[in-house]
Amino acid sequence: MEIKTHTGEQASLLERIEHTKRPDLVVMMGYGDELPVFRRARALWEFYATHFPGIELIFPRWSNKLKRGEVVSEGRDLLVGIGDGFQGDAGYSNSGVWSQSENARWIYRQVLAQDYVLRNREGPFFLYQTTVTSVVDFRGLCTVLDQLDPVNCYAGPLARLNGPEAFNGLTFVSGASVVLSRDVLERMRERYDPRHVFATLPNDIWQAALLHDVARQALPTFNLVKPRAARADAGYITALVKQQLQQGQYHFRVKTVAPEDAAGRREDIDPWIMLRTMEAILESEHTPAATLALVDKVRRMTDGGAGAPIAQIRAEPLHTGHRDFPLSDLEIA
Repeated sequence: MEIKTHTGEQASLLERIEHTKRPDLVVMMGYGDELPVFRRARALWEFYATHFPGIELIFPRWSNKLKRGEVVSEGRDLLVGIGDGFQGDAGYSNSGVWSQSENARWIYRQVLAQDYVLRNREGPFFLYQTTVTSVVDFRGLCTVLDQLDPVNCYAGPLARLNGPEAFNGLTFVSGASVVLSRDVLERMRERYDPRHVFATLPNDIWQAALLHDVARQALPTFNLVKPRAARADAGYITALVKQQLQQGQYHFRVKTVAPEDAAGRREDIDPWIMLRTMEAILESEHTPAATLALVDKVRRMTDGGAGAPIAQIRAEPLHTGHRDFPLSDLEIA
């Protein structure tokens, strides 16, 4: 459909982007205050979201001012009362690895946030979970959703565990980009047991373990993980993202380190890469055919050729099919 302004003129690219709408979509951002990079990424998302007013964004946050289990919506923030029941090591801020108590707290908050969405929406819908350090072209995501069944949907970039023995062969969707339908969310809510050992796993593994009766559907992602200095390679990153958009990508996961030992400086690097990625998206046309073609390639690559959904437990490795597209900037000269 051709979009025109109120004067009858053809709309600009930014005006057309602002017309991106999806009433049956809720986007839930993985966000917290553990690291400065998350807070800076949130500020960028506030800017970026103004260009997609027709997409509902939610940022779940912990609150020690609310009673445990209480959920309050404040603008884009969804505050969840956490109480003092998840005390333990603060592993992520020290090592970059979530501790079991942190995993349990994230899952608890996720379940309450999803329950809030379920209680405040009627009819089928999709929940898209992503990380605050990701960047998403919602035009591409909407193209993908047009092809997904709003029932029994658990989709995104797939991986498979080789161990420990209890989880050998478990397939799961990366927590950085996962699509869930309403009925699947309801299943997860019913099966959540905070006392079970599964509830201390990383949330994407926890989801996979609970969804034993839901096939996984592979979807694409592009990882910007190459070590870079702060503010480096701006023109290159913009050109690279534009190239990947032309090839159908819509989800860009940003997680880098600096060339020298700089784990504590991620906040000086990744937000700049995110900004360049956002600018590239806002300067690029969307080509639905390219996105659908890439989805087909990813599915055939993931399962070895047929492109079929993936079972919860799989003896064979994933990603054995033909691949003629990059998965990250490490594969591009």
